[in-house]
Amino acid sequence: METFKLIAKYKATNVSVPKNMIPSIRSDHAGETGAVWIYLGAKCVFWNKKIKKMSIEHYETEKNHLLVMKHILPKANRSKLLILWRILGFSLGFLSALSGYRTFCITIQSVETFVEKHYQEQIKFLYKNSISFDLLKVLEICCEEEVEHKIDAKRDKGSSKNTFFENFWSSIISSGSSVAVKASKLI
Repeated sequence: METFKLIAKYKATNVSVPKNMIPSIRSDHAGETGAVWIYLGAKCVFWNKKIKKMSIEHYETEKNHLLVMKHILPKANRSKLLILWRILGFSLGFLSALSGYRTFCITIQSVETFVEKHYQEQIKFLYKNSISFDLLKVLEICCEEEVEHKIDAKRDKGSSKNTFFENFWSSIISSGSSVAVKASKLI
């Protein structure tokens, strides 16, 4: 019953994925898998109360997104690289959390900035082509929640400008996310 309420919240009860959107939704499912594992990795740094708190809060949302993506994307259409996305997500979460709260926040802000752009591309495509209104609503809700995570991380990181290393780290995350999306669309 709880899963049905969740599916209804995201307006995903009757969603069917158009064939031309399967690669994009496959990448969303893979990305939400990675996101869940980012927070699982970060939770291992249990002695940092701020990281633990953010990880617990954000994990719940990402877990819900993953459940919704599992609901709308048939198993046969999912990425064959899920074990890789789990390992990379866990490693990213753990290492950035181990580096401290500011680095963890910069990591989350960078990931969520990329995810927002990725979801927005899909939303614009669906809107422009007037297809799958139900899928459009699911993606809009997920995107809004990802933006909330980005805002949380940006606020908690503090107002000081990013250092050279922090900007470099953000560009690595963005590039890695781009490669992951391309790979998961194909495999």
